[in-house]
Amino acid sequence: MPNPYHYGTPVSGEQFAGRADELAALERRMRDGINVVLSSPRRYGKTSLLARASADLVAEGAAVVSVNVLACRDLPTFAGRLVSGTYRVPGGRWHRLKEALSAFVSRLRVSPVVTFDGDQPRFAFSAALAPADAHTVIEDVYALLAEQAAKRPAVLVLDEFQAIIDLGPDLPALFKSLADTYPAVSLVVAGSRQHLMEALTGARSAPLYGLAERFALDVLPEDEMTAFLRERARAGGKTMGAEAAARVYALAGPVPNDVQRLAYEAWVHAGRTVTVADVDAAMASAVAHEASQYAERYATLSPGQRRVISAIAAAPVSEPYAASFAATVGLATAASVRRALQALLAAELVTRRGADLQVLDPFFRAWLLQTL
Repeated sequence: MPNPYHYGTPVSGEQFAGRADELAALERRMRDGINVVLSSPRRYGKTSLLARASADLVAEGAAVVSVNVLACRDLPTFAGRLVSGTYRVPGGRWHRLKEALSAFVSRLRVSPVVTFDGDQPRFAFSAALAPADAHTVIEDVYALLAEQAAKRPAVLVLDEFQAIIDLGPDLPALFKSLADTYPAVSLVVAGSRQHLMEALTGARSAPLYGLAERFALDVLPEDEMTAFLRERARAGGKTMGAEAAARVYALAGPVPNDVQRLAYEAWVHAGRTVTVADVDAAMASAVAHEASQYAERYATLSPGQRRVISAIAAAPVSEPYAASFAATVGLATAASVRRALQALLAAELVTRRGADLQVLDPFFRAWLLQTL
């Protein structure tokens, strides 16, 4: 039978793990026209949660337009994807007209280039599109969604919103203005680079400060994740005992994507029952698959950074600036440790969970322990 676990890309359906409370809270706000800022580290399931919430609302008849900002190479591309998404909203006013396409284009003050993928139109703009014209397109899209909000929930979802500043430094202020002008439209912005999202939405000087309710997506609790692992194993025709599920979480947790990755490998190694031994073999196999990449990643680090990350891999660190830790890693001062940590945090090799600093990738951590 197909492997019941999935990792590496957003999940949906039965592969969507937990998040019932977060999903219900997000959907309520989307229905009610509440603006939301959703942030989480990478691989926590943010994009999967957004996709699930958007799909649920569309099934209820809501008007939802979703764009991944990071996937847009420039401002004209972003404008084109906003327009394409708006045209595809089911039940739009233009779809009830005989000349749907021309009726829709007439609502835009800047005319796009229209091509067809089968019978589905796609909208694009020239690379020479002026920023002012792109802003006009964005304003028109927001206005069209506001029309829909008069009779049903209307939502604009912008994933990886931290990349918006690369498309235009004045775009955050534009979205703040539009959200104020059209309060019935729920604006949901999400991002995985938390320090960038904080600069855009959380700090008092941020352009979107005070605009939206803030949601921080946390890791899934162990009991919820291990129950999911065992249920998925049953759905796939195998069994996974409580000890094996706990071992998966202990080695790969707490990030859902990493847990599913190890469970996937354990499934490959197992017979009819996934055992603790299968999980251990799966971890060794997963590390071996990526060994050359991990070696290259380690080689890019300075000697001080290598010593710091190796110490954190050996055991989570709660007081990295203590003299004892500096001595352990062979650095002269706390300032040297701070510089090394800042680089590791910026490269997303190390993260802070609660009071502890940990290696972000559990497979890289296993490679560090095995190799060093």
